[in-house]
Amino acid sequence: MIERLFALGYSKEFAERYYQLWGERALRIAEAMEKSLPRCFRVNTLRVGVSKLTKMLNKKGFQFKRVPWAREGFCLTREPFSITSTPEYLGGLIYIQEASSMYPPVALEPKPGEIVADMAAAPGGKTSYMAQLMENKGVIYAFDVGGDRLKETRLNLSRLGVTNTILVHKSSLYMGELGMEFDKILLDAPCTGSGTIHKNPERKANRTIKDIKFCQNLQIQMIKVALENLKVGGVLVYSTCSLEPEENEFVIQWVLDNFDVTLLPLRFGEPALTSPFDIELSSELSKARRFYPDEHNTSGFFVAKVQKKF
Repeated sequence: MIERLFALGYSKEFAERYYQLWGERALRIAEAMEKSLPRCFRVNTLRVGVSKLTKMLNKKGFQFKRVPWAREGFCLTREPFSITSTPEYLGGLIYIQEASSMYPPVALEPKPGEIVADMAAAPGGKTSYMAQLMENKGVIYAFDVGGDRLKETRLNLSRLGVTNTILVHKSSLYMGELGMEFDKILLDAPCTGSGTIHKNPERKANRTIKDIKFCQNLQIQMIKVALENLKVGGVLVYSTCSLEPEENEFVIQWVLDNFDVTLLPLRFGEPALTSPFDIELSSELSKARRFYPDEHNTSGFFVAKVQKKF
């Protein structure tokens, strides 16, 4: 089985890791990531209703099925021509977004009038979804260190009609300088991206354990800052597109060990791992969720919902 993972291009180290984590399923996950994902989109209800938009696309020959966890999300089953060339896309009525990426904003449940932070916002997909869920009411502080990526974010938000978002060209590690507490925070953390092999096949061979440790250190720094700037009773959603437990379950275990928080249950996805590599973690970790390409037809993805205790 490990030899078949080699044949797909995985390094010996990662083939053995994945076999230890998932056994025979590791090959099914790897084979699923060799296939491209369906193109998915989100209806931008800041500009149009879901029913009206879907009828407009149906008339043009597009067919799609609903994303189970996102009322406004759909994945195409028939695309007679590129949906990105339609007036609906160009006019900001829809946004192209992977199905798994729609879940963190849905899990966070931002409400109109709340003060929200997006700690790694570019290119703005999750930010714009939160603005949509907030009906453009309240404020989102969207942080990113990449100047060019923030320009792309600004263009996306403008096209989508988002007006409640302040872009901050700075690392969210310094969000405390704003001197405010947030009702809700989304941390879609920088990661090794091992759940995105379908679009980044080079990551099969060029990632190392050192890369995982580097990302884990940054993720812990970021989630620490998030919790320090979250209101008591506030909610943080942490997500990655990584398959690695060190970037997912181990980070949340660190949070449970160091902060007065509780993990809130999530409905969609599979329970997160509670004994990866035979390391026993809190049974609470099962409330966090993983999405797998072989089961959910998405990127490999992790989502956890944390509430700061009263």
